[in-house]
Amino acid sequence: MLPGTEFQCEIEKCALGGDALTRVDGEVIFIPGALPGETLIARVVAQKKNFSRATIVRFGRKSPDRIEPECRYFGRCPGCAYQHCTYAAETALKAGQLRDALNSAGIDPDSAPILPPAAPEPASGYRNKLELHARKIGGKTLLGYIASDNVSVTDIETCPLAHPAINALLEDVRHDKSFLHSLHDGMRVTFRHTARGGAIYWRNQPARNLTWLREETPIGEFSVPCGSFFQINPAGGAVLLEEFRKALNEVQPKRVIDLYCGAGIFAAAAAAAGYADVSGVESDEAAAAAARFNLKKFGIANPEITAAKVEDVLKPEQLPPDTLLTVDPPRTGLATNAARAIGRSGLRHLVYVSCHPASWSRDAARLRKDGFELRSLRMINMFPRTAHFEIFSRWSRD
Repeated sequence: MLPGTEFQCEIEKCALGGDALTRVDGEVIFIPGALPGETLIARVVAQKKNFSRATIVRFGRKSPDRIEPECRYFGRCPGCAYQHCTYAAETALKAGQLRDALNSAGIDPDSAPILPPAAPEPASGYRNKLELHARKIGGKTLLGYIASDNVSVTDIETCPLAHPAINALLEDVRHDKSFLHSLHDGMRVTFRHTARGGAIYWRNQPARNLTWLREETPIGEFSVPCGSFFQINPAGGAVLLEEFRKALNEVQPKRVIDLYCGAGIFAAAAAAAGYADVSGVESDEAAAAAARFNLKKFGIANPEITAAKVEDVLKPEQLPPDTLLTVDPPRTGLATNAARAIGRSGLRHLVYVSCHPASWSRDAARLRKDGFELRSLRMINMFPRTAHFEIFSRWSRD
């Protein structure tokens, strides 16, 4: 459909990424800001090879799930995708997207062991981390989120997803003209909050001598280097740990290995549950050091945490049948060598945590080829109001 063309349609669903999807004469068209069941007139703004993009001109019928966005930047800021619908509706939409991910992996959603979706509360004010970018334009300093073009910045004064203490600190620094003037073009400013330490910030990378953060978790206090990965939603992180502890109870392994372990939260949870043979691999050396510290705190005298890339060190013989392997890879999913080692090993039990449905689908298809069966699956709305969510999946093979 040519740009500028107006058409009438009914929205079928919201696709991964948050845009609504409709079909007109067999052509797929994505429309931001619309919801399933709505009828509207839209205008094509871009034509691609296999689909088009359009914008809303006016509504015919609106969804009963539609609400007024909480954030005044919604529609301009790329951070959120679902400010215009209820949290319950958003969670249901994401559960549908998980079903699409199952289809992509060759798994029938109607027969898959899908658990009810988790919708951690609150749906706003939950983020313990906010990374903003500075942009200098005509003597003015913008501080906000990078737009979809990866160049421009949406200047923001507050983010409703951020913890209130982060927003208070953001307001303070924005009122300090000397702070804004001191920012260089392209600089990152990271805000971080913990219940114990309150809100802090740093520019680009945190100082090496900056004290580790102390997070409150269901297993107790947990140490994390300022620049290392930790779940941004404490309530969502608690659901992940709950599901992991269920997996431990189901499998009752002799050994637990935590790959892409970060500061070692799953390994520490295993240690806290009484497992003595616990190890991990993490490429971030600071996080690996923190994982050793955390495991000692939870009773592992000589923690075996390897600071390396998983794909460089994982061997099939390291994964005997009585092991529970937990993987929480980056958005790109399992590296090829890591997936190959898992497939060739004698491993019988696997927990796969993912924040990217597309890479999870790819890896799930490979796990099935290697003989693994999906035993349980849960969508955790770890990132309310955004397009993203977390997947917790447990696998086993005979």
